[in-house]
Amino acid sequence: MCGIFGGAPELISKDAERLLRHRGPDQQGRVVVTSKSGRPVVVGQTRLSVVYKEDVPTPMTKGDAVIAFNGEIYNWLEIRAELETKGHRFETPTDTEMVLAAYLEWGPRCLDRFNGMFAIAIWHDDKLFLGRDRLGKKPLFYTHDARGIAFASELKALRNLDFAEVPICNALEFYFDAFTPFSNVKSLEGGHFLIYDANQNSVHIERWWSFPDQTSEITDPDKAVDQFIELFSDACKVRKVADVPVTIFLSGGVDSSLIQAILKLDVSYTIQFEEFESTINERKLVLEFGERLGFEPRIVVPTREQFLSTFSDLARHIEFPVGSFSVFPLFCLARAARRDGFVVALSGEGADELFNGYYRNELLLREQEDLAPDFAGPYGTLCARYFGSPLERFCRMASRQGLAGVPMLLEYFGKSWRSHRSLGQNLSYLEATVFMQPLLVMADRLSMGSSLEVRNPFLDYRVVEFSAKLADDLKYREGHGKWILRKALQKLVGKDLGITQRTIKHGLPAPVNQWLFKSSAFDRKDWNHVLLGECLKQLALAHDSKQ
Repeated sequence: MCGIFGGAPELISKDAERLLRHRGPDQQGRVVVTSKSGRPVVVGQTRLSVVYKEDVPTPMTKGDAVIAFNGEIYNWLEIRAELETKGHRFETPTDTEMVLAAYLEWGPRCLDRFNGMFAIAIWHDDKLFLGRDRLGKKPLFYTHDARGIAFASELKALRNLDFAEVPICNALEFYFDAFTPFSNVKSLEGGHFLIYDANQNSVHIERWWSFPDQTSEITDPDKAVDQFIELFSDACKVRKVADVPVTIFLSGGVDSSLIQAILKLDVSYTIQFEEFESTINERKLVLEFGERLGFEPRIVVPTREQFLSTFSDLARHIEFPVGSFSVFPLFCLARAARRDGFVVALSGEGADELFNGYYRNELLLREQEDLAPDFAGPYGTLCARYFGSPLERFCRMASRQGLAGVPMLLEYFGKSWRSHRSLGQNLSYLEATVFMQPLLVMADRLSMGSSLEVRNPFLDYRVVEFSAKLADDLKYREGHGKWILRKALQKLVGKDLGITQRTIKHGLPAPVNQWLFKSSAFDRKDWNHVLLGECLKQLALAHDSKQ
């Protein structure tokens, strides 16, 4: 995993290598190329050695092409073999060199062939190509004005940030799609690529992948479970491949437990807050699971003192609020794993989004079942007025500004809601394409802050496409979501464990409000304000240090 940056020198920090060193502590470098119009363009990278531990050119070049690459391509050996039949020769055993050769061979359509997580910057033929993986697991920010373009894995490597509030993001308490807290900086959206013409100083953006439209073509429960286990097992196994130690972030829930049931990694890491011991006891479930499978569960127990002492570090890495208290426990997990020598960790992001696992989804789906007879009856129009459409009910639940934020969300999400989809299908679409984005920000920033790479088997594009083909009752059944995942886990480890019997999802909460505001409520509003202030302070300090 790495950090990348570049573009017009006056838009990039002169100290970008140091500011992004946590993303790649093993190697750093930059090259400067000049376009035919005379514009200098920087291409820079910091490298974390994961698959090949020896030094390689950073950034890497082939002829007059230069690449800065952040991510992992899990099927890179197969693609390299195909490229070799077309005459390409390789000097390093790295996916970075394969990506550059693939771009030179196929252009932007090379992205279709990659199974992985990535943010790519390639300079070739007086053009800068920026590409981002399907779901946006790896970050890529850019700014463009009369001086040219600049890009970076993190905001701190960009200069002249102009803070401005975004109403839709305030309503959700997180940033998504192209939005950032700065009016002159955008995020290249997942599944998109950008081409910058240095001679024209022009930018073209194109979508190269879309979330699959649901079809409900997989209906047989037994066959579906077997098919899922086979597919998910491969998604896990390709993400275990590394030349460095690999661990897992494990809770007492279904998602990460499925990964561990397949891979049986030697060591796992779990968060347990003493404040939640009597209500959310992950320790007990994980220890029981470890005894059954024969691995070592390591329990991380964060304290208020640790939170206060690391708050500035946390804010420096996250860079902007994501509407969640989970930033601190994730930061603690990554730091503990890295201190113990691990460089890669697997995690369960994506399962709830793809398989209707959130409690808010379950509530809406239960309500839909209960209301269906009334909506279909003679008073259906009246019921619709009183309860609202499924989209309205979802927006009421999603708004962090109460009813005041609902009209804005209706207007925005209405563009993506489709009448031919079921409620469960529409929920999966919005959860995966919008509400998962802040979770991926957390997974990336708070792991890379400790130079740890996090991989997400549920977000293998093959698993995503499989989930879209499932009939609704293979996801939501008997009042709960993730039915197929629960059945798969029971088939792998038995039905008698606590993790296979658990139906309540707690997420990854932290007692931040208890520590800061002496409140037991999970209200994020004050927390977001405090975190945003510290994030802006840390960005200012980074920019004031060395330019």
